[in-house]
Amino acid sequence: MGPSAVSAGSAFEAWIEACMATETFRYPRPGERIAPYTLREFLREPLPADISRVHGGADLKLCDLDATARERFPPEAVIRLAQAVLDRIAVAHVRKGFQMRHFPRPAPGTRLAALRLESRTLRCLAREGLANHAERLGDWTLGRIMAIRGFGPRCLVDLLCALESSAPRSQVPRPADAEASVRLSEELTAAARRLAELPDAPAVHAEDPRFLRMQAIDGEAKTAKDLAERCLTRSQDPPDPAYVAKEIRHLIERIEQLGQGTIEEELIRFFASTAAPRNAEILIGYYGWRDGRQHTLTEIGQRFGITRERIRQICAKLTRKPRGLAAILAPVMDQALARIHARLPAPADEIETELRRSGATAVGLSLENVAAGAKLLGRTADFRVVQLVPGQAGSPRLAARAAHVAAVAAIVDAAKKHVYFHGLAMLDEIRQVVAKKLPNVGRELVARTLPLVDGFAWLDERSGWFRIEGIGKHGLPKTIDKVLAVAGEVTVAELRAALARNRRLWKAPPPEHVLSAFCRSMPDMQIHGRRIRSDPPRDWRKVLTGVERRLVGVLREHGPVMERGAMEDLCVAAGMNRFSFHAFVSWSPVIVQLGHSVYGLLGTQLPRRKLEALANARRAGRTTRRVLAGHGWTDNGQVWLSYRLSKAASTYAVITVPAALKERVRGRFSLKGPDGQIIGTLATKDGRAWGLGAFLRQQGARIDDTVLLTLDLAERTATVTWRAENGDGAPDSTLQEGN
Repeated sequence: MGPSAVSAGSAFEAWIEACMATETFRYPRPGERIAPYTLREFLREPLPADISRVHGGADLKLCDLDATARERFPPEAVIRLAQAVLDRIAVAHVRKGFQMRHFPRPAPGTRLAALRLESRTLRCLAREGLANHAERLGDWTLGRIMAIRGFGPRCLVDLLCALESSAPRSQVPRPADAEASVRLSEELTAAARRLAELPDAPAVHAEDPRFLRMQAIDGEAKTAKDLAERCLTRSQDPPDPAYVAKEIRHLIERIEQLGQGTIEEELIRFFASTAAPRNAEILIGYYGWRDGRQHTLTEIGQRFGITRERIRQICAKLTRKPRGLAAILAPVMDQALARIHARLPAPADEIETELRRSGATAVGLSLENVAAGAKLLGRTADFRVVQLVPGQAGSPRLAARAAHVAAVAAIVDAAKKHVYFHGLAMLDEIRQVVAKKLPNVGRELVARTLPLVDGFAWLDERSGWFRIEGIGKHGLPKTIDKVLAVAGEVTVAELRAALARNRRLWKAPPPEHVLSAFCRSMPDMQIHGRRIRSDPPRDWRKVLTGVERRLVGVLREHGPVMERGAMEDLCVAAGMNRFSFHAFVSWSPVIVQLGHSVYGLLGTQLPRRKLEALANARRAGRTTRRVLAGHGWTDNGQVWLSYRLSKAASTYAVITVPAALKERVRGRFSLKGPDGQIIGTLATKDGRAWGLGAFLRQQGARIDDTVLLTLDLAERTATVTWRAENGDGAPDSTLQEGN
């Protein structure tokens, strides 16, 4: 051992002897605790390893060192343990919990001069005017006392140990095996019992910024429930039980008031209550908790004269959840989210108005702000706010569940397309269209979305018929124009019958009351009872176009009622395509069928006798014609079919397959032209074949022209040729006549 080690050992022994010589007024003093009970949560460290190894006490912590420690450890070990307590407090006093810890209130009339305090401790307190008014220490925190000039960890431990030793027996911490005659504070027990009964007590966490005062009551309690149970199961009172009881009552009041107030107040209390004033205003301004509108980083940066990045850093720091906090208690937000989710889907403005009327927000938080706040609190806001016209200021907004966001846009798009082509639409039709692409699209979502579309109007809300002003270009509006231009005046029933003729556009025309409501919304329209009239009258020459205009012209000139064949001949002679004629006669709303093959203009009134005369004339002039001219097999085993075109066959291009061949000639065949090139598909089923229409139109086929089909059953091909009239029906000598 070197000289320096001997010198250090001698100095340490001399220091111990000096302490022992003046131990009456120097910490640690006989009869007093070595570790103050008030600071127990900061002294959870085990005893120094060398002391516990030599003298035992491996199961003890520094906080367990009460007045009996002198009986267990030798004097030099006691001095070492006291120094370990001081070292630990020197580190712990900078903690937030230490700064908030309330100093135990001394009993009234306590005079510090009567305690065995060290002279430094006494001088510092006397300088603050506390020497003869020690009870005022109960208004201070440990952090404030530590801020007294010259007052360090040693002075604090010295003061606490002296006060705790002079306190009444009911307030002095007792060992677990102390006599059971010590009475506990009934006031503290009653307060703890009330706290334990609160439903929200288990969720009130000591790390919650709104309840940091819990650390001043008991730094070891993690939740309010934990705090209550620790108080109820205590074996001795804390140094100042009246103060602890008062703090618990205040805690109960704050917990009971959690469900009151507004969403923005709840968010401010949690995220901004402990921040520096400027930083708190930055956070509040950015999220719009003061004016209800969320602002950009640039806006807030310009307001406070700092960069966007600095604003982001401040907000990110303040909204970071405390590390030890598993969940945030936010009953106001929970109630608001439940109210919102119960209303979905609904216009965002309606829900925001309801939140304001119910007192959930005083500044008019938007649903977007509510969702942002919910995310900060760790809540799932299962809704999204969708603008029906993205990017357009003032566009209607719909609040819907997150899973339905894509469906909202699809509903609007489908409705606009349907109304564009039909003039009106039915709610269930739109739902069915969207449901084919997106599952779980309910009628309620469609019914909530469509009324927000600009120009939307119900025609019959109960059955779901609606229109969208400015979008309908075809379908019903155009049909009404045509009908009134030709007929001048019709009943609602006649209008519905006119619509029903176009089965490709209308599977089922709208009901009569819906048609009446639609006509009332059209300009230049008069409705008297069930009759609809155009005012001023429409000019059919301006309303009708193309084939339909020429068809009406023929009927006005030669009709207005004609036999179909005669009308067809006149139209074809005037240059009309025969296929177009038959198509328009079949579906045009301004044409009405008055009898078998008897047609006229809508609104035409013709005597029954004249209609019968037209029908009789048609029957008298009708001749029976066989379209299938012949069939058989070629030398190489292919089927051939020969047809002499009638008016109907040349128009619709539907031909028959003889019964003897219909089981073998069945299905689809690749249709080839005379040059062997594929020109389409020939389909056959139940003795009928179709698919020749394009070829016949291209060839300009007419009545009595001959069409020859040659089918290769193995290759599934059909070759078609066409030629002018040929009487024998078998144009190729290699063909064998069938039976």
